[in-house]
Amino acid sequence: MTTLAGPAARPVDAYGATGPVTTGKPVDDNVLAGVLVTSLSIALLVCLPDLRHWFMVPTTLTGILIGAEALRWFRRDTDVFDPRACAGLLGLQFLYLAPILNVAFDEWVTGVYDQPAWRDALGALGILNAVGTGLYRVVLALPRRPRRRPRRVRAMNMPTFYLTGLALAGLSIAAMGYEIAIFGGLDGFVDTMADQANRVEDMTGLGPLIVLAEAFPYLVFTLVLVRWRKTFARHTVLLVLLVLALTVTQFFIGGLKGSRSSTLWPLLLALVLVNVTVRRVPRKVLAMVGVLVFAFIYLYAFYKLGGTKAIDEIRRAGTIQGAVSDTGRDMPMLLTADLGRADIQGVILHRYLDGQFEPVLGATYANAWFMFLPDGLFPNVPPSKVDVGSRILYNPLYPEGRGDSSKIYGMAGEGIINFGLVGGVLSFVAFGFVIRAVQGYYTAAVDAPELVPKLIAPAVWVFVTTQGSDLDNILFGLCKYSMPVILLVWLACRFGPHRRRPLPAVP
Repeated sequence: MTTLAGPAARPVDAYGATGPVTTGKPVDDNVLAGVLVTSLSIALLVCLPDLRHWFMVPTTLTGILIGAEALRWFRRDTDVFDPRACAGLLGLQFLYLAPILNVAFDEWVTGVYDQPAWRDALGALGILNAVGTGLYRVVLALPRRPRRRPRRVRAMNMPTFYLTGLALAGLSIAAMGYEIAIFGGLDGFVDTMADQANRVEDMTGLGPLIVLAEAFPYLVFTLVLVRWRKTFARHTVLLVLLVLALTVTQFFIGGLKGSRSSTLWPLLLALVLVNVTVRRVPRKVLAMVGVLVFAFIYLYAFYKLGGTKAIDEIRRAGTIQGAVSDTGRDMPMLLTADLGRADIQGVILHRYLDGQFEPVLGATYANAWFMFLPDGLFPNVPPSKVDVGSRILYNPLYPEGRGDSSKIYGMAGEGIINFGLVGGVLSFVAFGFVIRAVQGYYTAAVDAPELVPKLIAPAVWVFVTTQGSDLDNILFGLCKYSMPVILLVWLACRFGPHRRRPLPAVP
C-alpha cells in the first residue's frame, strides 16, 4: 500500500472529535466566548450610538455561540486547518462582526429597491442566525459511532500518478495556449482580461475551456510537491518559492479575469496539502498569509471594478484615494461586502417575511449543476440565482435572463431564497453535518500514513468555506481545482502495479 510517512501523526484527541470537549481547561470555551463577545458588544454600544438597537441582542448571542467554536483555533494542540475551528473563525466574521460593521460604517448593498429598515432587518436575521447556530452546535455535539475496523485505503501506483498527471497538465496547458490564441496572442489576452467593461461578454461560452485551462497550476504544484516532498520538508525556502510560483501563475491565468477566488482557491488548497503531506504550517505563517490575502482582496478589487485604469490612477497619484473615488471600493465595503453577507441576507429575509417573493423550492441549487452541461442539451433549466436574486434585490419585474446580479448570498441567504425561513435555519443544520464529515475525514487524513487520503483532504476541506458561499461557487471551485487531482488519485489506484512497501519517511 502506498504510504506517506510525513509529519508526525497525532492521536485523535479532543479537537478531532465533534462532541463536547473536556480537556480540563481552566476556562471553558463557552464561558470565555461569553465574556469576550459580551464585553466587546458592550464596549461598542458605549462608543457607537448607532449600535444601540435591539438587533445587537441576537447578534451578540450568535457571536457567543460561534465564538466558542472560533476559540478552538487558538489552542496549541489544534491543527491550524482544523475544519471545525476554521469554520468557527469564518462564522465569527460572517455572523457577528459583519452585521455590526454594516451599522457602524453605515455600509449597505447598493441599488436595492424599497430598502428595509436596516437594523430591524439585521435583528430578524440575528434571530435566525442565533437559532441556526444553536442547532449547528447541537449537531456538532452529537456522539459519533465508533468505527469497528480501520477503513482500508487502496494502494496507489506512483508512476501512473505522475505520468497521468503530466499528461493532464499538458492538456491543460494546451487549452491555456488555445485560449490565449483566441484573443490574438499574449498581448491580446492581457488587454482583453484588463477590459473591465467587456471582459465577461468576450468570454461568454468559454466556460469548459476556462475550467480546463486553469487546472494546470495546482495540478503541477501537487505533482512537484509529492515527488520531491523530502526536499521540501528539509528546505523551507524551496517550499515557499513553490507556493509563490503557484500564486503568481494562478494570478496570471485566473486573476487577470477579475476573479479573486481564481487566485485564492488554489493557494488555500496548496497550503492545506502542504500541511498534511510535507510539514505543519505554523500559526504565525498562516496569520501572515492571512494579512497578505486581506491586502490582495482589497487592492485587487480596484482592478476588478476599474480595470487597468484604476491601477494607472494609483500609480500616477501614488495613493489609492483616486481609485477609491472612481470605483467606490473602500475598507468598509471590504469588511462588510467581501467578508460579509449580512446586509444581503437581511434584505432577502425581510422580503420573505413581508411576502414579497415566494421560495423557488430548490431551483438555484438545481441550476448550479446545469452550469457543467451544454446549453443546447437542456434549453429549459431551473431559474438561476442571478435571475432570482436580481428580482429580489433590484427589480421584481425583471424578465427571465435579464437579471444582472453578481451577488453571493451565502449559505443562509440561498437557503431562504429556496425554502424560506425553514431553509435558512436548516442550512445551519446541513452545515453542521458537513463540518462533522469534513472534520472526521481531515483528522484521519492527517494521521494516516497513506498518501491517498492526504491528497483528497484539500478537496474535502474547502467545504469549510460554505458559510459565505453559494452552491455554484463551491461546485465550480471543486470542478476547476480539486477534481483533476481526485481523478489522478482514482486512476493511480485503479491502473498499474500497486506498490506495497512504504515510501521513505519525510523528515
